[in-house]
Amino acid sequence: MLWLAVVAPGCVIAATPGHRLQSDDAFKSATAFASPRAFVKGDMVRIYHAVGRTTEVFRADLKPSPIQGRDYVYFLADLKRDPSPPSLPPAGGHWREAQVVRQETWSNIVETTIRELTPAEPWQGAYFQLLSQERILYRDDAGQIRAVRVDQKPVGVDIARRYTSEQWGTLLADHLSRTLENTGNPDRPFLLMEPVEGQPPRFMMIDADRKTCAFLFHRASGDDPGGGFQVNSRLRFLTSLLIESHGIALVKNPVSSGVRLLNTIWQVVAGLLEVRLPAARTELPEAGAQPGMDLVEWEQWLSRQTGRPPDQGSVTFLINGEEFFPAFIRRLEAARHEAHVRICIFDNDDVAVEIADRLKRRSTDIQVRVLMDLLSTQASQQAQPETPMREGFIPPRSIHKYLQRDSRVKVRSALNPWLAADHTKVLTIDRQYAFLGGMNIGREYRHEWHDLMVEVEGPIVARLEHDFQKAWAHAGFWGDLAYLGASIEAPKPARLDSTNRNWAPIRRLYTRTGNLQIRKAVLEAFRRARNHIFLENSYLYDPSVASALITARGRGVDVRVILPERSDILGGNSSTYVTANSLFKNGIRVYIYPGMTHVKALLVDGWACFGSANFNRLSLRRNLETNLATSDPGIAHRLRQELFEEDFAKSHLLAETIEVNWTDYLLERILNQF
Repeated sequence: MLWLAVVAPGCVIAATPGHRLQSDDAFKSATAFASPRAFVKGDMVRIYHAVGRTTEVFRADLKPSPIQGRDYVYFLADLKRDPSPPSLPPAGGHWREAQVVRQETWSNIVETTIRELTPAEPWQGAYFQLLSQERILYRDDAGQIRAVRVDQKPVGVDIARRYTSEQWGTLLADHLSRTLENTGNPDRPFLLMEPVEGQPPRFMMIDADRKTCAFLFHRASGDDPGGGFQVNSRLRFLTSLLIESHGIALVKNPVSSGVRLLNTIWQVVAGLLEVRLPAARTELPEAGAQPGMDLVEWEQWLSRQTGRPPDQGSVTFLINGEEFFPAFIRRLEAARHEAHVRICIFDNDDVAVEIADRLKRRSTDIQVRVLMDLLSTQASQQAQPETPMREGFIPPRSIHKYLQRDSRVKVRSALNPWLAADHTKVLTIDRQYAFLGGMNIGREYRHEWHDLMVEVEGPIVARLEHDFQKAWAHAGFWGDLAYLGASIEAPKPARLDSTNRNWAPIRRLYTRTGNLQIRKAVLEAFRRARNHIFLENSYLYDPSVASALITARGRGVDVRVILPERSDILGGNSSTYVTANSLFKNGIRVYIYPGMTHVKALLVDGWACFGSANFNRLSLRRNLETNLATSDPGIAHRLRQELFEEDFAKSHLLAETIEVNWTDYLLERILNQF
């Protein structure tokens, strides 16, 4: 009911205000359920739900954002059934009882919101995402509003607007608050319920007083009945760390493992010697008043530092999972020779299993190889996704074994000596297309997070494919020896599309053991910047990067940084908020993206850089990373328009510092080492 009212396929709304939403499955019957009662105290929610003669109690812990000035803050919360349900809170206490919204009222609010979201011009569409559901709204020639699945978008419908789950939830919260402000107590929270047959119900809670909009649902979990013996996942992780990454790796990769150890020691020491952020300045020059740096001389400097000129290729930006996953699937299904996947995390959720199934089917007639980082994949498979997986789905215990089961897919794992990871995300098809960026394979990248990938064509694809061949060889039985042989072998030429010759110079930049090209290029670009620096990154933990940004702002550079409102790692919020405050105090425009942005992109005076590297010490000093960079004005302009300008508009511009405490500073210091 909450979101099914909107995402049900084939639903139609007439343009006249009194016409109701038409869809057979738009709403589920709630007659079998009594109205729940919900109470809120601080960040705690307690819901009493009567089903027949039984009363079930669910609880959830809300995690509101400390960022002030937002209209509404959207987030998800996990509902847990209370095995020892407490009695109803007494009246007049600290608990506030929520007002349950009637289905008719909710339906009217949904319809009003849909009308406002849908462009007035016929065949102009609005894409929106709510949890894992995606729909397109548009008006036909008769003025009726239609909602269809993304894969059913009619030819001729042009997507003019895009709405994330956060934006959609915020719009609903705003409409609901305005609609109900004259009924009852407008300061009370509002509760809406969606009954789900055979499962605990889902709820949407809107608290106008605290400006929060929360989706509350129960996360189900399961095991693969055909996956062999039940093995504790933490024990498996420890075994992989000790035996495989620090045992087997030392035997088959003695040279690279030894060099990684020396590099780890050196980089840890070098990181400890870095200075802290400079103190805030009281006077700053005007931002963005100077012309940009000399890009010709800059590219010459990069060629000298990397020892090679840029390659030729074209770039198409794919923003969010809605663009990347269908594009990759389309290329995979059309592949004629091979599909090679080099990924940091290959999860075991429903989205990852769907991709795995496609790879398995294609392995019957093309070569399919998958290389994943061992510890990163295992750690990810232990975490529950934010949004509910499809009903009845049971995740396999090992995606490695699942890919190999009843297929011809070849799978290898990159080992992690001294906790260094292969953080690269590069997928190549037929040596003709390559996908590169920040997305792994899993539900969060498809449905939950904001992220960026690029599709690359042209001669540069041969170089990216050669990188895969070397990494694949290194992960095999012969380890270092096989890597040496693959490195000596010349890369095979790319297969080029005869109709596409719109190439631009694109440079490959890497973080490799003892070769920190990305870090050197980024810090030197900040030093040379004269007009603007636009940066979006989920893990801005390296003090040297933040310090360089502050120094650039002190020279009059227009520095704008986009950071996530919430982080996916322990202590990440604290580090982000402390860093955001330091940047803000030094005159940098800090934008807080609603939810989680996993984008890794940079634009400095027309030089664009994007890929897998975070701005933390792991990515800049120790992990294996691959970025692309170019001074091509067309690519830089598209990155600015398609990513940065869009995200500036969606994000909250800080007008004051974020409230933090001593534990936030402590966690920030800890994460600065990684």
